[in-house]
Amino acid sequence: MQSTIAQTEKPAPKPEKKRKRRRTRAEKVGRLKYIIQRLRRLERKIDKINLRTRQIMVGIHEWVKFEPNYIEELVCKDEVDARIIELLIHAGEGGVSSPDLARDLAQYDLKRWTVTRRIQRMNRTLLKELNKKLVEYRGRKWAASSFAFNVWGLPEEEVEAEFRE
Repeated sequence: MQSTIAQTEKPAPKPEKKRKRRRTRAEKVGRLKYIIQRLRRLERKIDKINLRTRQIMVGIHEWVKFEPNYIEELVCKDEVDARIIELLIHAGEGGVSSPDLARDLAQYDLKRWTVTRRIQRMNRTLLKELNKKLVEYRGRKWAASSFAFNVWGLPEEEVEAEFRE
C-alpha cells in the first residue's frame, strides 16, 4: 500500500527564485549621459566611414568625371561661394585679385580678406575630400586650377581665347 501512495504523491515543487533584475547601462550612468555616449560612438563610426570613402575617392578620382554640381555641393556653403567660383572660372588663367573679387561681389558686402578666407576654406575642403585644389594663387591673383577647368568643361586655352577677343 505504501508503494501506491508513494507513486501518487509528487514531490513538492521548489519555490521559484525570482531572477534579480539587473540595471541597464542607461540606469547606471543616467539616461541623458547614456544617449550622449551612444551618439558619440555613432559619430565616430560615421567619421571612419567618411574617411574610407574619401580614401576611395582619392584613389579613383583620375577615372571619375566630376560634375560641377557635385563640386559646388562639396565646397560651397552658400551662393556667395558659388559666385566666387563662377567669377574665377570666367577670369581664366590670368586670375583675379581679392580686391577685384570683393568689388565684383559688392552686393554681398564682402571685404578682400573675407573673399580670401572663403577661397582658402573651399580649397581646404576639396583638398581634404579629393586631394585637389580648386583655386591657385598665381602671382598676386587667384586663378582657377586645371582641375576646376576640367570639371566645368572649359579648357584653359578656350577661356584665354575668349577673353582676348
